[in-house]
Parts: sequence; C-alpha cells; structure tokens
Amino acid sequence: MENQKATLEAQKLLKDANIKSYPVNLAQILDYLKLNIEFSNDISQEALLNPENRMIFLKKDNKPITRKLFSIAHEIGHWILHSRDKTRHRININDNNITLESKAEEQEANAFAAELLMPYNKVRLLIMIGYSVNDLVNYFNVSYEFAYYRYMYVYGMIY
Repeated sequence: MENQKATLEAQKLLKDANIKSYPVNLAQILDYLKLNIEFSNDISQEALLNPENRMIFLKKDNKPITRKLFSIAHEIGHWILHSRDKTRHRININDNNITLESKAEEQEANAFAAELLMPYNKVRLLIMIGYSVNDLVNYFNVSYEFAYYRYMYVYGMIY
C-alpha cells in the first residue's frame, strides 16, 4: 500500500480513539487529540493547521460538508505525521510552485485522511460483498469523488 506510515498511523488513531462505527466521528477524534476547529473568513486555503494553538481553521464557504470532513481528516494527518513547528495550509499537490517536501507531506496527509475516513480493510470487505461507489458514499458520508477514487484504488488492489 502507498504511504504505509500514514496508513498505519490512521489505523492506530482509529483504535486509540475508540472509533468502531461509520461514518467516522471526527469530533470524537478531535476531542481525543485535544484539537479544536474554527471557521474563518481570513484564510485563503480550504483548511489550515495551527499546531501551536492546537487549532484547525476551516474556510467559511459553501463547499459541501463532506469536503470539509476530508479537510479536517487531512489536517489531523499533518498533526499526527509531521513536525509541529509550523502552520500548515492545505496545498494543491498539482501546484508547480510547491517543494518536493511539501508535496510529499500533502500526499501523506491525503493517504492518512483516506485511511481514517474509509479504512482499506472495511472498503475491501464492502466491495467484495457488492457495494457500489454510491453505497460507499452513503456508508462513509464522503463525497462521490473521494469514494470513487478510494473504490478504484481498493478495487485495483483486490483484482
């Protein structure tokens, strides 16, 4: 599996925070980690992690809640996986102006968020009993786009 460290850390967090049902209760995880969420009009990115204040800022906009949930999971990934010495913005990994280190960190945080919200083993089981992408959207309360990519990734690992 890609980004094995991110995957293992997400699995560990789910266990440590006592998450046993889906969709994943991110509020329970945030409480466990003692992280807070604040909506802001003052950020240009979708989300921002300020580790010094243990705060995840989410941009106040009309984006769907499923998108915001992924952003929260992504920022939790930064909290768990990366140094806590600087503020981290959610960055578009296709941006040509970002460093290789930042790109790698973003990919790790994305892999962490994917495993946190849609654990590989659970998705694999559901696919093998006939769940479609739409079924996964409803089961995990995620966006269609995210469920589609996760479905295709897991399906490709199975078959």
